[in-house]
This record gives sequence, C-alpha cells and structure tokens, in this order.
Amino acid sequence: MSVPYHRLPRVDARWRWWRPLVALAFLVGYYIATQVVLAVAYFVPIGATQGAAGLTSFQDDLTSGALDPTDPLILSLTLLSLVVLLPGVLLAVKIARIGPAGILSSTRFRVRWRWALWCLLPTIVIAIPMFLLQTWGMFSFDGGFGWDHDAIGQSTVSPATLTFTIVMVLVLVPFQGAAEEYVFRGFLVQTIASWIPVRVVGVVVAVAVSTVVFAAGHIANGYNVWGILDVGSFGLIAAIIVLRTGGMEATVLQHAFNNIMIFVLQAPGWSKIDLDSSNSTPESFVFSFATSLVFWGLIELLARWRKLDRRFPGQEAPRFRGPTPVWAEGRQWTRPGGTGWAVAPARGPETDRRTTVVGPYDAAPVDETVGVAPRS
Repeated sequence: MSVPYHRLPRVDARWRWWRPLVALAFLVGYYIATQVVLAVAYFVPIGATQGAAGLTSFQDDLTSGALDPTDPLILSLTLLSLVVLLPGVLLAVKIARIGPAGILSSTRFRVRWRWALWCLLPTIVIAIPMFLLQTWGMFSFDGGFGWDHDAIGQSTVSPATLTFTIVMVLVLVPFQGAAEEYVFRGFLVQTIASWIPVRVVGVVVAVAVSTVVFAAGHIANGYNVWGILDVGSFGLIAAIIVLRTGGMEATVLQHAFNNIMIFVLQAPGWSKIDLDSSNSTPESFVFSFATSLVFWGLIELLARWRKLDRRFPGQEAPRFRGPTPVWAEGRQWTRPGGTGWAVAPARGPETDRRTTVVGPYDAAPVDETVGVAPRS
C-alpha cells in the first residue's frame, strides 16, 4: 500500500475535516498581521523622509496593479508580502495538527534535495528558450554582440540601483516562488483532495480549484485574458507535476527561474520597452503553455530514469469514531507512518479504554512494524 501526495494528511490519525479550516484561519490572520508590519516598516520611513506627497505617490504605485521592477521599494514590498506566506503556511499546518511542516514538501515529509538538484537540468533546458523569447529583438550582432539600443532604448535606472535590484531578485524570488507553490499546489491541493473520499474526483477538483484560484489572484495585476490563461496554464501543469512527482521541488525551481528571468530583464527599465506585463498575446500564451508541457515531459523522463519514489510507503491511518481504541493510543499512532497502524483494523466496534482488548485486535502488538516502510 502507498499514499499519493494529495492524500498525505490522511496518513496522520489526527486528521479531521475541520483542521484545514483552522490552518486557513491562522494563515489569513498571520498574513494580515505581516502585511500590517510590512506597511509600517515601509510607510513610516517614507512619510518621515518624503512627507505626505511621498506617501501618496507610493500608495498610488502600489494600488495601480502594475509591478514596476525598476523601483526597488515597490518590488521589494511586493515580493516580501508573498515571501511571508512560506513560513506562515508551514506553521499553519503544524498548529492545526494536519501534520509536520514537511507534509507540504513531498511524500517524504521533507525537501528531497538530491531530486531538487536533478530538477535543475530540465529547469535550465526550459530557461534557454524562455530567455530567447523574452529577449527577442533586444540584442544586436552588428559590430559584435550587445544590446540593440535602437530597439530597446537606454536604461532608465542607475548602475547602483540596477545592481541592488538584481541582488534582491536573486535572494527573494526563490522564496516568493516557493511560497506560492506551497500555498496553491501544496496546502490547497492536499486540503481539497483529502476532503473528497473518491480519490479521482478529489484530484480533479483539487487541481481545478487551485488553478482557478491561482489565476484569479493575478487579475489584480492587470493581466489581459491571454495573460490570465498563461498564468492558469502554468498553474495547471505545475499542479500535475507536483502530483506526478510527489513533491514541490520541480515546480518551485521552475517558478523561481521564470520570475527571476522576467524581473532581471525588466530591471534596467529600457526606455523603449513597455514594462506592463498585462499585454500578453495568443502567441506568447501558446509558447508558454508549450514550454510548460515540455518541462513536464522532461521531469517525467527524469523521474523514471532516477526511479523516483513518488508515493508515501504506507497507507492511510484508520478513521476512528468516538473514543480512540486502546490499541491506538500513544504517540506512535499520531506520527506519519507511525509504527503499528499498518496492522490496525480499518474499522471495528469501539473498545472501552479501561478494558482489555480481545478478539481480532490482538492479532499484532501495537509496536509491530510490519508493512511500515522507512521514510528516510
């Protein structure tokens, strides 16, 4: 027996349908609190140095919906507002006792670092055509390789600002991409799929909901219909990859590389290039969707070659009704893959805690490890 990624919460005997709602309530409260802290950290210094006019201008830039990669203040606040979701969602699953924080990472309840390193290969392979698409027409080969300033104009930011922005992007964007993946492809998918008893239905509904919510979250950025379809297709393929590989490693890398490339190329603020990301075209959507499909195919081939263990080696914990049977007591019953649960009856008459267990429950001791594979 084994458990797929989207059913991992069911491995823990403490799982109940309401625990994800507790986690969601905590995450919402945590997010609001962190946004207030970030607002104070940014608005107070700006108000003290630039006055009311500076605050108004900064607020207008934030509410415009268009992310300006040439403004380090706007870019850093936008990225940090998403980065804080990563520790928030990891803490939420622990507080709600859905499982350990690593339950969102993979079927090994941790980040599979060796697999993540292997995933760098297809990520880089896909990054090459994406880079060529993003920079099409920006380079000149007349008299040597260089920027085609006749086509893109001149940089509108200083070298110091450009350097600071690029460093900030390289540091923050991987965590921003991971935060979005863990929330949408991790927490949301596992929550919905665990609620629905029929696994196939649960998978379809979980992927559909996570994709729609992820795409809808970008509407505020001013994306046109092709931009929303582009984001939605990215989220769809990412969700499938997470389910097929049993973890977040591949999609976090893809998300991070994609965003880093976009922000770095836009950071110089070329005077003849429109930085508005809302003007997507059918051609850009088709190309983006095609590269996502190719990335998925490469990950599948790599997973087969590496014989990736995509499922949790064990089975879902038995669901108890009423008092927990005496044979199910102890910490070992509430840990993922805890010893003993593999041989427990899936359902049976309730047993009084004060009485001795008799009958089929004596088939194996509580600490029996038969059928429980290691998670290391």
